[in-house]
Amino acid sequence: MLKLGYFAKSNLVFMLLLLLTTRISAAAPQAVPINRIAADHSANQYFNYLEDENASLTIDDLLQGSYQDMFASGAAEVLNKGFSQSAFWLHSRFSFPEQPDIYHITRYVSLEYSLLDSVNFYVIENGEVTGKWLTGDSRPFNTRPVDYSRFLFPVEFNRGDIKDIYIRVQSTSLLRMPVTIWTPSEFHDAQRPKLLLDGLYFGILLLMLCYNLFLYATARDASYLYYIAYILSIAAFQLAMSGYGFEYLWPNTPQVNEFLIPLSICAISIFVLAFGQRILDLRKQSPLLYFIVNIIIVLEIAGAITSLLLPYAVVIQTLIVFTVIVAAVKLYISIQQSLRRIHTAQLFLFAWFTFLCGAMALAATSMGWLPVNFLTTNSFIIGSAVEVIVLSFILAERSHQINKAKAFAEKQAKDALQLMNDSLRETNRTKDEFLATISHELRTPMNGVLGCLQHASQCPDQSSLDTYLNHADRSARHMMLLIDSLLTYTELQSGNLQLQQEPFRIGEMLDKARLLFADTCAKKEIRLRMSLDSVTPHTLFGDSYRVGQIFNNLIDNAIKFTHRGEILIEITCAAIDHESQSLKLIFSISDTGIGIEPEKQSQIFESFRQADATNNRGYGGLGIGLSVVKALLDKMDGTIECRSNPGQGSRFEVTFPCLFQNQDLTSRIDEQAHQPSRHAAPLQVLVVEDNPVNQLVIKSLLTRHGYTIVTASNGAQALLELEQYAIDVVLMDCQMPIMDGFETTEKIRNMDHRHAHLPIIAVTANGMSDDRHRCIQAGMNDYLCKPIDAQVLHRKIVYWTNNAARQKTG
Repeated sequence: MLKLGYFAKSNLVFMLLLLLTTRISAAAPQAVPINRIAADHSANQYFNYLEDENASLTIDDLLQGSYQDMFASGAAEVLNKGFSQSAFWLHSRFSFPEQPDIYHITRYVSLEYSLLDSVNFYVIENGEVTGKWLTGDSRPFNTRPVDYSRFLFPVEFNRGDIKDIYIRVQSTSLLRMPVTIWTPSEFHDAQRPKLLLDGLYFGILLLMLCYNLFLYATARDASYLYYIAYILSIAAFQLAMSGYGFEYLWPNTPQVNEFLIPLSICAISIFVLAFGQRILDLRKQSPLLYFIVNIIIVLEIAGAITSLLLPYAVVIQTLIVFTVIVAAVKLYISIQQSLRRIHTAQLFLFAWFTFLCGAMALAATSMGWLPVNFLTTNSFIIGSAVEVIVLSFILAERSHQINKAKAFAEKQAKDALQLMNDSLRETNRTKDEFLATISHELRTPMNGVLGCLQHASQCPDQSSLDTYLNHADRSARHMMLLIDSLLTYTELQSGNLQLQQEPFRIGEMLDKARLLFADTCAKKEIRLRMSLDSVTPHTLFGDSYRVGQIFNNLIDNAIKFTHRGEILIEITCAAIDHESQSLKLIFSISDTGIGIEPEKQSQIFESFRQADATNNRGYGGLGIGLSVVKALLDKMDGTIECRSNPGQGSRFEVTFPCLFQNQDLTSRIDEQAHQPSRHAAPLQVLVVEDNPVNQLVIKSLLTRHGYTIVTASNGAQALLELEQYAIDVVLMDCQMPIMDGFETTEKIRNMDHRHAHLPIIAVTANGMSDDRHRCIQAGMNDYLCKPIDAQVLHRKIVYWTNNAARQKTG
């Protein structure tokens, strides 16, 4: 009894284990009536599946029956195994029950996913293979039994048939295996709206491509180029994903499928980022985001290159990560810019959001989270089509904004041009008036010079002759004052004026001014008073020529607008610093003239302006005197102030810094004033001048001081004279025929040591600051501008000959 009980218990345990094993494994599939498939044509639940990890099983292995219990049961959801190196077998059994009047039917079994590398389809009847197709997107398209962008297999049933269907799937891409079963008529009916939608989608892409290509050809805006490249990229992606590209464009080149998808994904990211970057003007609006976007673009380009080298599965998985990053960055950028109420950014956000919604809806449908219908199945196509259209609207909006800004800029330019034209007309009018004023002002003293000289030539009386000569001298000096103002104004306008630093005596400047303006003041019965306080040093250091111009222009201006009364000139100083030997020189000029209205006092320092435009003729002058004074003081770090009351007179006060005398400067001034007694014989002066009249004038001036004169008409002749005579000093003109003064000076300096310290003083009509600098650079010691002041010429000759003597003896 015990033995029997033991065996009974053992049999019971064995039966329980067998029952458990049978429940865990999928039961052999029952035959599903082929004519009773669900109305949605989904057949996922009818197919059991087996994972072949080594991808080594064959159809013969399965037909032996040893693997039947290893199949897992199918489900209504689409079988999705992600990225796997395994092969998967699908198996189901279908029957065609007997029905009256129906003896034969055809059914289409479809795998609705085009990116499967290898799809082997087997039809088994009574344990034998009666139908077999080996296809996939890694094989030529003609291996497919039906020309269809996905995988479609026809299966024939006769009444009473029972057939097993095995499908082997293997792929480096996503292993997604949606199985559907159709009648031929239902299949073709279902394809019509699908084909219509796809045709409409690609038609929209083509239309947008051609339209914006035309706009790019006319506008040459890179935004259109990025948009066109984006359309091409998304079209390539859709052609590869849908299988239309393999069906119609490269049916015999399955390798294209391998690299086109990763390349198109990278291209989509690159060009949509570049497009958004330019449309949203990130370079200006957000430099940080602009930098980040550029980095992502570079990474996408690197990804596109490496996709040609790395395994497909690795590339796709990496690109999925990058795509998520790109989507997040684009969404953040568009939201951020939209919050700034930028209209193009709001449109860009709408376009990108629509695209993302379409992509997510398709993904949710593929995962079974959304019901399968026309809208969810085609959500990505609809979303991307809307995005492409909205992006085109963005370009149109941007073009409108650019044209609007261009029109506004053109209007501004037109207005500015009109103002410029008005200004040019005013400038031309002012120029014409100025030229007329120059003609009048220069002709007036010239008439005085020529008239007095004519009277002097016919006058027998010596006293009358002196009067005419004095008048001629004053007229000529007044003309030089006008010419100097013109030259200074020209230099100031060009920015080439250079200040010189040299000693001068302020008392001598006052004496020259009194002599220059005494006759004019006497004619107008104006008393000219000058005052120099005892604190102001007599010898100062600065640009004496420019200081004299400021001084004379202000006095001339005061005389011009004063009819009676007096003009008071006061010179003082302030801020004396004995350590640095610097001070601020102040001189003021007060008159009892017509005065200036307060609202016009700011205009008198402008070029060609006086307080009243009619004054140019009533009071004379070029209209640039005070503007020259103001510009010179600005150059000298000085200031000028004007206080005036109409009908009572004006007071101008000038302040500028300068150095005052030290022992060395005082000795230089004294040395220039008196000729030392050590010159026993008269100095021999070589005058190099091509103009006979100027030669005569210079010889006459020098003869008064007892100099011996040697003349030369050009530089070549001067070199010969130097060889024949012991010359003490050379007076050199600059512009001469044969050899000018600059070349002559250089040759003299390159001669033997006898002429190394020979003083050469430029005596030229070139009166600009650059001319003085050029003379000094050529090797000349000093510079004197024509017309020549006899006292200044004598002082310079004495100073430089004494200096040369000291160098020889030292």
